Amino acid sequence: MKHTISIGLLFLSLCYPGFSQASEKDQSMDHSKMSGAHEMSAQAHKAQGVVNKIDLQNKKINLTHGPIKSLGWSGMTMDFQVKDTAILKHVKAGQKVDFEVVNEGPGKYFVTDITPAK
Repeated sequence: MKHTISIGLLFLSLCYPGFSQASEKDQSMDHSKMSGAHEMSAQAHKAQGVVNKIDLQNKKINLTHGPIKSLGWSGMTMDFQVKDTAILKHVKAGQKVDFEVVNEGPGKYFVTDITPAK
């Protein structure tokens, strides 16, 4: 069991160079290069964060989010794609939000729901 955990941590540190050092202070992260076992899941992963920028033309939102345990992610700042820009109409830059993200393939993470935090 110890070896399995050690090998898993080694794998994560090799695949995610900033794995052990990532924090909310990180710069924008290109999640398209991320890989791992969690990518197989099409389930919605719940998270909280702050909106930094909304780009309706390119269907993107930049968020600084806390840890997303179900994805094995620490807190970071990153761009997410959205399929429907209508979900972005009730949020603005600087606002704290609750959101859901799904993975639809290697490096394909989409915000599917976002609301102002209560």
